[in-house]
Amino acid sequence: MKIGLNLWTVLSFGYTGTPSLEEVFEKAKEFGYHGVEFVYDDNLLHPEKISKEARKSYREKAEALGLELPSVATGVFWKYNMGSPDEKMREEGKKFVRLGIDLAKDLGARVLLIVPAVASPQIPYEKLYENAVNSLKEVSKYAEDNGVIIGVENVWNKFLYSPLEFRKFLDDVGSDYVQAYFDIGNVVALGYHENWIGLLKGRIAMVHVKDFDVEVGNINGFRHVGKGSIDWKNVITLLKNAGYDDFLNVECPPSFYPDLKKPKMPEDGYRAAKDNAEALKEILAKYG
Repeated sequence: MKIGLNLWTVLSFGYTGTPSLEEVFEKAKEFGYHGVEFVYDDNLLHPEKISKEARKSYREKAEALGLELPSVATGVFWKYNMGSPDEKMREEGKKFVRLGIDLAKDLGARVLLIVPAVASPQIPYEKLYENAVNSLKEVSKYAEDNGVIIGVENVWNKFLYSPLEFRKFLDDVGSDYVQAYFDIGNVVALGYHENWIGLLKGRIAMVHVKDFDVEVGNINGFRHVGKGSIDWKNVITLLKNAGYDDFLNVECPPSFYPDLKKPKMPEDGYRAAKDNAEALKEILAKYG
């Protein structure tokens, strides 16, 4: 397995143009990462604002450093809910999937992370599920045509919290180009790695890594790799047994330091990137 740096680890304050993405690539290489997970949003990193020339430049920069760009992540689907009963909102979400697929293809990335839907008391759960399935069925053909896998992430969206339901969701979409983007830290409060990884065997397109402190047990419980409650030997073994041998992408911003009140940018982002690279390399040296 290889280690990747999700750009949110450094740019978690919101991208302002500083530091440059090229600088973050250089730091990723310096810290020993094998790749960088690109990100986009509906602001400065809106795909429509990232020109073809810029995409080519990012790809060439990564290649010159010996880095891969294996995947692309985004948080826009918390806002543009593909399970919403509002057709305009669903269409906007599907538009951002297509834009993300185009971006991933131009960068040479294989996987696009998406949040499939976000539950709310105002949306009947069965309707949310139906809309999300239909939305992903529609965009899956575009993903297939462009050779980019859509990775459905397990997140705290009050949707698909059972590994059986998560797998059924993938079955109902019914495309080899819609798989799981498995987040190791997100699962701890919802269930057990043994259940999730076992049921998703052969269908995990990419993996996010972060740790989690079960004694905290809420949104404030996320920690840097090796600083929480996760049994990393067990997780790595489970992933290997499930046939996963791809990137472990670090998604660990400075806010995961429990004693850090006011992070400095980019210093604390780089510190987080370095600390997690060292921890993950040590784990893989022992168990990978």
